[in-house]
Amino acid sequence: MISVPHHSIAFQSASDLSLLIMEGIGLQNVCTQEYFHDNRTRTDAKCVIQYTFNGEGVFEIDGTRYRVGKEEAFLFEIPGNSWYYLPEDSVGWEFLYLEFSKECLPLLRKIYRMSGPVVRLPEKCGLPSRMMEIYQMALERQWNSLFENSRIAYDLWTRLAEYAVTLSASERTNVDDAKEYMDRNYYRNELNLDLVAEHAGMSKYYMCKEFHRKYGISPGRYLRELRISQACRLLMTKTDYTLQEIAEMVGYSNNNYFGKVFRAEKGISPDKYRKQSNQYDFVRSVSETTKDGPR
Repeated sequence: MISVPHHSIAFQSASDLSLLIMEGIGLQNVCTQEYFHDNRTRTDAKCVIQYTFNGEGVFEIDGTRYRVGKEEAFLFEIPGNSWYYLPEDSVGWEFLYLEFSKECLPLLRKIYRMSGPVVRLPEKCGLPSRMMEIYQMALERQWNSLFENSRIAYDLWTRLAEYAVTLSASERTNVDDAKEYMDRNYYRNELNLDLVAEHAGMSKYYMCKEFHRKYGISPGRYLRELRISQACRLLMTKTDYTLQEIAEMVGYSNNNYFGKVFRAEKGISPDKYRKQSNQYDFVRSVSETTKDGPR
């Protein structure tokens, strides 16, 4: 737990100037599943950055669910088609939130285009320490001017947007690392998209987006097809192995679940597939697509 006071601070302004300003900031540590915010029913118009220091929460937007952990931030506007909460399997969630006026919407949408609503912000990028510095300044009342408030808000958002642009360029190459990581570790039962994204140094949202853009298939679908294609090879060549053993060799600890996935992919059970000695299967090769077609 962060060793600074956990408070919520609100800023009020009677100015009619259209300035991007910070409207609130707070450091919280929640540990009850009663913590739930539904942005669809909130009426206060603002944009929010919420950065996780410890623990894990869930953010859902437009039908997509994200688990937001340490060194990750999610961005959203209020009102909007999103909500966030502490899931039942999380022991706690310590985070810093920053609320801004709607004038930051163009920057928010630019970041969405570059990185999506969830952005990984490691300490080394400097943004987490800057946000904590702003929080400390607010606690100590180090600024009282509306224009100083606006300057700090603009500076943070432009730095965040600049980081998202830089991250976007690097992640277009990191997506290759994600594919290679799955190729080498498909047999690990604990392998999931969160681990793949972490290894590649990307947010899961952006990894999925860029993986599909480059390879024409989602990373989840690619991993499933890779595992099943390897299972087909083993079923034909390792005839003395049980179905449970083969399931474990391709990343499935549960034989029943393996059978369900296999049947969904191939239309028949693994056992029937093995018995059809005249059936051949080819490992799917996924390559980058270009305007001229696959290369």
